[in-house]
Amino acid sequence: MKLDTLWIKQIVKASLLLALLSCFSTSAVFDGPMNPSGCTFNDLQNFYLKELGIEGVRLKYKRQRMKNPYMRGFTRPLNNGDFLIALADGLEPSEIRITMAHELVHVRQLLNDKIKRAEFEKHYMIRSFEDEAFRLSLPLAVKFYTKHTCNH
Repeated sequence: MKLDTLWIKQIVKASLLLALLSCFSTSAVFDGPMNPSGCTFNDLQNFYLKELGIEGVRLKYKRQRMKNPYMRGFTRPLNNGDFLIALADGLEPSEIRITMAHELVHVRQLLNDKIKRAEFEKHYMIRSFEDEAFRLSLPLAVKFYTKHTCNH
């Protein structure tokens, strides 16, 4: 019974968070250019989605102060099939590029059922799904920064 109550509280919290987040667009996350071509945060998101083969998802963003100062972001699935991506306050454009790539790898993993709940019991650095996210994030960020152009 107690576990059911905790789940209900979490669902209510997630619903309230989703309602709050719906007030923010992706431009609220970062307004400056994301590469020398002048690409925007939306361009960054769309580039990564295409590169990772992710289609038909809705992403919600928020910036927040992380409890762990070394944490740059996290991804959470929301009840309606959307995903929440939180980015740490104060990230530089280079950190946003890498963190967004990392978190979108997790979105792909979640869509493909590659993340098992038991993995969260392990230390962050030995979770099986983190290896792929770390391996792919830097090359994606470099490709976006050095090769992707936008015509605004």
